[in-house]
Amino acid sequence: MGVHVLPEGKEISREEVRNLLNLDFEKYSRGFVIFTPSESIVARMVERARTYISKPASLDAVMRVFRHNPDTIVTMAKGAWRDEPGNDPLGFWCHLPLNPEGHDALFDGRLVTRDPDVAFIARPWERPAAIYHWYTDMAPAVAGGLALVMERFSLPRYRGLPMYCHAATATAHSFFVRSGFKQGAKHKDWVAPGMLSLSPPDPAGERPRYDSYMPGLAGTRLGIKVAHGLDDLLLAISIRGAAFVGERFLPVFEDIDGNDMTATHLIGYVGDEPAGCIRIRYFADFVKLERLAVLQPQRKEKLASALVHAAVDFIRTKGYRRIYGQAAEPFLPMWKRFGFEQRAGDGVTYLTDEVYYEIDLVMPPLAEPITHESGAALLVRREGEWHRPGAFDGADAS
Repeated sequence: MGVHVLPEGKEISREEVRNLLNLDFEKYSRGFVIFTPSESIVARMVERARTYISKPASLDAVMRVFRHNPDTIVTMAKGAWRDEPGNDPLGFWCHLPLNPEGHDALFDGRLVTRDPDVAFIARPWERPAAIYHWYTDMAPAVAGGLALVMERFSLPRYRGLPMYCHAATATAHSFFVRSGFKQGAKHKDWVAPGMLSLSPPDPAGERPRYDSYMPGLAGTRLGIKVAHGLDDLLLAISIRGAAFVGERFLPVFEDIDGNDMTATHLIGYVGDEPAGCIRIRYFADFVKLERLAVLQPQRKEKLASALVHAAVDFIRTKGYRRIYGQAAEPFLPMWKRFGFEQRAGDGVTYLTDEVYYEIDLVMPPLAEPITHESGAALLVRREGEWHRPGAFDGADAS
């Protein structure tokens, strides 16, 4: 169908914008049920769609999608599940769970939303790459069931996926904008200004940037974690080996300098793929920030910027105010964008002709850095995870 509608003339709530995926189903959905409809109910839905949409999908097209993946259509009702339409109002929420090829096809024009090719649609046992909200029809009497529908999209199979839709009417457009959708959508190098898009709530939104990696989230979401074990350290060394030795042809021993075991390493992820790293070394009243590396395929994802910001936050949390670094000439502009200032001088060289320039960043003090007065429980938590309870929290001191 490719469009979304609400009955004309029904007033949309004037409440503040809220992300559709954050609706409290315990608050809004008491007394409602959602269920997979029978084919007769689907037929009623398609018949009703013709009163709103000039060129809706045919019943055959809808049933082909529904039989390919019955999760694509959800029915909302008050009271109880039913097998036949009846006279009581029903609400419908239809979506296309797009596989990676379908995600591309939505933007390059191959996906015809009035007659979608099921080859672009994930099966019930597959995790989609994106969600296209296909058709919506809710009478006010059953709108409370929407929170139950959205709760489905918090399941691991859907969590973190980009979402898209088109709005057929001004009323529908107002509804989706007030539900957190933004005008315009982007995927890879494609831009669709006429499409609406919704970024899912960041499940790590309350965490500091240096502890934002959460396994199992799909797509190109950026996440960062502190290296805690030898496996993490080997990841960092592997990433640096690919970026520095393999790509820039720097000598191995200009990278592997004997300081890795005495430093803190941050690992950057794109989705679940480790793709970048940065190293922090400590001195009396300053730290040295170094070994920033991002694998070539992920350099469009702004992971380098995320790693630097996370490292700065981490350093400030530890109470440091000065960061020292050495930047190769091609990367000086980037470091200056982060606020670093270049020292006077001709730079230094090591094992190659690469010239490095000394740079400094002086920061204002953090309001509440970690100190010796931060509490015994906090000070024994894992590095970079001071904000969440650790293995010893709640244990009796001895």
